[in-house]
Amino acid sequence: MVTEQKSLFERLNSPFPYMDYQYDSFGDRCYISGQAVTERLNEVLGVGFWKYRGLYDTEKMVQEPNGKSNRIKIYVEFSFYNHDLQEWITLTDVGSEQIKPGMNEGDATKSAITDGMKKCASRIGVASDLYKGLITWDKQKQMIVIPESYRRYYEQMGWLQNSKSDSPPSPRPTPASRSQKTVLTEKLKSKPTSIYTEIKKTWQELAGSLDGFMEWYQKKCSENATEQQVLHLLQKRLAEKKREASA
Repeated sequence: MVTEQKSLFERLNSPFPYMDYQYDSFGDRCYISGQAVTERLNEVLGVGFWKYRGLYDTEKMVQEPNGKSNRIKIYVEFSFYNHDLQEWITLTDVGSEQIKPGMNEGDATKSAITDGMKKCASRIGVASDLYKGLITWDKQKQMIVIPESYRRYYEQMGWLQNSKSDSPPSPRPTPASRSQKTVLTEKLKSKPTSIYTEIKKTWQELAGSLDGFMEWYQKKCSENATEQQVLHLLQKRLAEKKREASA
């Protein structure tokens, strides 16, 4: 385990476990979840010594180009207590989230606030390696690649499966080593079912395009939703949209 004293920034900016780094094949970027950021802030700053809130008076809906679904944008205020200065320090940044089919505005706002919180946290060091482009995606190997400089830290934390061998250490296998797109592609190699075809058709009618469809569908699959449940959800949303348009 790591025992040497580190500055506040160094502790906030420490590498995350390999399994925490994820890849968004649709946005073509590596990222880290809001939960992982929250755990890092609690660990380093302490529970109750940081907080954030959405500034709802700044919330607005932005029309996306090319017929994409609207996007919610909202400013987020993030504060943390600096024990050395003995005062609260406040940062503000904007978060955003696209309103995908099957997602209501309230859920989109929550996601946008989390996005803003993550951006603010990055300004004090949390997951800054992502914003610096140090965590990359190897398209050929279909896996996330971490810097070689992380070797020593990962060894100290016991996060390497072969840290005692002479060969280059590699992260412990985790679900994060495969992209969502890869998993979905493998699933859809077989002939699409009639229900899947109907799901795709309903999405396009609801959203006006297929943008974001595979990402959303993969998310529902990861939640163990059946194709019938997914189709029912979209049909319900489409019916609501038609009712609103005719009102």
